[in-house]
This record gives sequence, structure tokens and C-alpha cells, in this order.
Amino acid sequence: MDLPVAPDPLATLLLDGRLPALLTGIVLCGWGARLYRVVVLAPGILAGVYVGAIAQQLLHYSVPTGIVVTVVLAAIGALVCHFVEGLAIRVAGAGLFGALVWLGWPLLKQGELPFWAPLVASIVGGIVFPYVYRFLLRPVTALVGAWSVAWALKSPDSLGLVLGLAAAGTAVQFWLDRGGGDKPAARPPKGKKPKKG
Repeated sequence: MDLPVAPDPLATLLLDGRLPALLTGIVLCGWGARLYRVVVLAPGILAGVYVGAIAQQLLHYSVPTGIVVTVVLAAIGALVCHFVEGLAIRVAGAGLFGALVWLGWPLLKQGELPFWAPLVASIVGGIVFPYVYRFLLRPVTALVGAWSVAWALKSPDSLGLVLGLAAAGTAVQFWLDRGGGDKPAARPPKGKKPKKG
């Protein structure tokens, strides 16, 4: 079903999701790896929201109560994922690999996506991602962000645009994190000269 035509071009952009997709894509391209904590907590938050929606349907409580219950369940899910980070990383990896196959298949122009491809990618992601996520966070988040930007620009099947933006985003993220974790060189205490050796 088509959305109604909005009188304002900006409203139209917001209604079809292109502006939020563009902004989200830019953030993921440039700062995706810095959102690592969001990646870890996201499965628990989403699970809490999902359980809250089911509880609303079963118990039929009021909307304000439903909002409070959903927020509490999402917070509990986030805490569980915080304390069970290894499992959260596996779930995030499974979701990420599955989503990448689902989003990337049209770019390869190989026909209709087989039903089993995202499932296999999710299994592989759950197994592999915990070992490589520290390195892969930058290129993967940049790739997802690049596809989001391309979709917002109405060119989601432009392989050159997606790969170019992904490469630029990965380079920016590595540049922003350069030297991260290095400790400054130790200085001798004041008034004492370093020993010559």
C-alpha cells in the first residue's frame, strides 16, 4: 500500500524513511565501531520490546502500563546482555551476517535470494563473529551504513557506490581510532635525570 502524498517535501522524505536512513548510514559509516556497546546490548533490548508486545496482547493492560512494562523488560534484557556479553556477541554476529546476506544479495544480481542463505550466514556469523568482531566492526558497520546511504539516495543496487562509501567509511573509522590504546612514554620524575646506559 502506498503512503499518502505529503504536501511538504521534507515530510515526504520522513514518511518514506529516507532521511532517517541517510542519517543512520552516515553515523554507521563514520562511527560504527564506536557504537560497539549498542551492538552488544541491542539483542536484549529488542527481546525485551518483543516480550513486552506479546505481554500487551495477552494481558490487555493500558497503554501507559504497557510502555512501562516494555521499558523495564528492555532494561532487563540489556542488563542480561551486558553480563552475558559472549552470548550477545554471537547473537549480534548471527543477526549481522544474516542481514548482510539479505541486504547484499540484490547487489550481486544473482536472482531471488534462496530461503536458506540468511540462515546459513547467521550460523556462520554466530560461530565466527566472536573471534573477528574487534577487527570486523569497522568494515562491517561501514558497509551497512554505506548500503543505508545508497538506499536513501535511491541507488541500493549500485555496487560501486556501496563499496566506495564502505571503503571511505572504513578508512575514516581506522583514522579516528589511530593510536587508540597506546600508553604515553614514561617520563622520569622531576629533579632526577634518566640513567645513561
